[in-house]
Amino acid sequence: MAVIHSTLVVRRLFGYSFATWRFHLRGETIRSAHDIGWVRELTVGRLMQRDVQTVRAETRITAFLRHVPLGSAERVVALDDAGRYAGMINVAKTHAAGPSDEMVGTRLHHTNRMLLPRMNAKEAMTLFEQEEADALVVVANTDTRQVIGILTEANLLRRYAEELDKRRQEEAGLT
Repeated sequence: MAVIHSTLVVRRLFGYSFATWRFHLRGETIRSAHDIGWVRELTVGRLMQRDVQTVRAETRITAFLRHVPLGSAERVVALDDAGRYAGMINVAKTHAAGPSDEMVGTRLHHTNRMLLPRMNAKEAMTLFEQEEADALVVVANTDTRQVIGILTEANLLRRYAEELDKRRQEEAGLT
């Protein structure tokens, strides 16, 4: 009876259990025992799309427009002369601006924001929010900047929701 009473008192006063409070002290932002563990397993490396269309940053816009027709991709990853990530270029905006002798490198965005495959979904969501991006490139590491994939915010949120739903179904005994 004492354990039940103390559990109810702690939940009533603090809004969560003692164990959850300990996770908060360690920097975990969880609401219950259901939120921990599986989020760490949901990594960028598991969620990313590996087929990435690339172009050299030194490519002229006119050549880019011929090489990447409107509607073939939303964004293309630009690589520098050493094959490292340089930034992303929006295909629709580039087509709307029209032909130019400028280099693709002059129209790049998200040049210094990258995801790493070991990041979890929570870390990726934070980076998407900070960058206000709908897609970010995934690199093997920040030193080599070797592109290994791309992750869209929509795909991240969809997969997170699917995993959350799966956990709730397991909890309810539906699976």
